Amino acid sequence: MSAAIRSNQNHMQANSKTAIAGLAKQRRTTHNGVMSTAHEEVVLKGGRANTGSVVRIGDQVARPAYPQTPSVADFLRHLVAAGADFVPEPLGFDDEGRHRLRFIPGNAPVPPYHDWAFDESLLVQVAHHQRHLHLLAKSYEPPADASWAISAGNYFPDAAITAGELIVCHNDIGMTNVIVDDDHQFVGFIDFDYCRPVDRLFDIAVAVRHWAPFGDLDLALDVDLDRIRRFRLFCDAHELDSADRRRVVLLATSFLKHARENIKALAAAGGIGFQALLDNGYEATNRATVRWLDENAETLT
Repeated sequence: MSAAIRSNQNHMQANSKTAIAGLAKQRRTTHNGVMSTAHEEVVLKGGRANTGSVVRIGDQVARPAYPQTPSVADFLRHLVAAGADFVPEPLGFDDEGRHRLRFIPGNAPVPPYHDWAFDESLLVQVAHHQRHLHLLAKSYEPPADASWAISAGNYFPDAAITAGELIVCHNDIGMTNVIVDDDHQFVGFIDFDYCRPVDRLFDIAVAVRHWAPFGDLDLALDVDLDRIRRFRLFCDAHELDSADRRRVVLLATSFLKHARENIKALAAAGGIGFQALLDNGYEATNRATVRWLDENAETLT
């Protein structure tokens, strides 16, 4: 549910969406045993799971740590070592237990969306980099004790995690998890909290659900998009055949049906971003999206 708020504070927009609050606290923090210079903490806007708790501190981002965070960091280290310059480099944990990552300069599309967020060239860039991520992930062997996506609740339908080949994927490439430069060209992916081994087609299904997009609550009312064409462009970038495209549609439908109860559970557990989603009519939009996918499945594939 994820175009961007343009402001004169682009230099303060970070690894985790667009900066919305200036002053927080100044502090010196221990980072991997090294004392860092004091910086303002700038709260970053975007997303729902970590609303208000992700901050930029100088050239780093501090995020809440979850049981899966060490596994996420291990995967990111693999990607960086493999040459991925479009993911945040993990830097360890600070003295408050927060996960520190290297800041990726740029902007993220956030509501209310500007027209540039729907440029087809950006959609294709996102798909190409997602494909590159999949290729790099194929050589990654998770530790035996890896823990994945604990904070995601019951996010993954069985069909996503029972495929013949599973690779660690991002699993949440919505608009707010993509960073672009001042020319609105792709720079990087952020927020890997939901990464885990899945069928790569599930990762594609979740991403194209946002980028086509299908039934996104945050869309401006006057945006007129050819969603079928955009779906096809995304799949073309991944070089998917007809069978793969049918599975993408099935996985998107399965994911949305599964999400209805998961969103409610995450909201009930205190997730204010998820409660806001429900308050804004998520369930009705979800059901309408599933109907649209069912009605257009043959055309999409």
